[in-house]
Amino acid sequence: MRPVEPTEITAGRLHLRPWRIYDTEAVYKACQDPEIPRWTQIPTPYERRHAEDFITRQTPAAWADGTGAYFAVVDATTEVLLASVALMEITPAGDAEIGYWCAVAARGQGVVSQAVTAVTRWGFGAQGLARIEWRAAVGNLASLRVARKTGFTLEGIQRAALVVGGGQRVDCWAGSRLPTDPPPPPD
Repeated sequence: MRPVEPTEITAGRLHLRPWRIYDTEAVYKACQDPEIPRWTQIPTPYERRHAEDFITRQTPAAWADGTGAYFAVVDATTEVLLASVALMEITPAGDAEIGYWCAVAARGQGVVSQAVTAVTRWGFGAQGLARIEWRAAVGNLASLRVARKTGFTLEGIQRAALVVGGGQRVDCWAGSRLPTDPPPPPD
């Protein structure tokens, strides 16, 4: 795998950039919301050391080894952390999986949809990806809304295929986007 050059993307009111050490406290605080570990694979309970490891080791390693591109989604003016969006499990064949979470204060404002649209466009264009997969625990209606709004095609349910916070194995919805799919409708 070739390294992925850490990239910054400005998308209107949002700025997507690699994580920085000063984001540690904001990530730690955001991940105290019980909805994030309920639907994602973050450790439970989420401790400060998990945020530090995510920012100082995991995300730089993924950029460096070409297996991931992890973005802090911040307000373009204030730099307040709003969300996290990542292309993960990037393969030499051009496949990747998208993952995201949203801080409580930013929910319901279209932040994640806008960020996912920007990252998928970048993944297909700049990175030449051939397929981006989306998976979410069955019942995660917020994630399903984002996937549909950003042009992912729902492909079905994978049985016991996702492990969420605390190690629970659950069924998940699965979908994908291809570079040839029509762009998502404008907001």
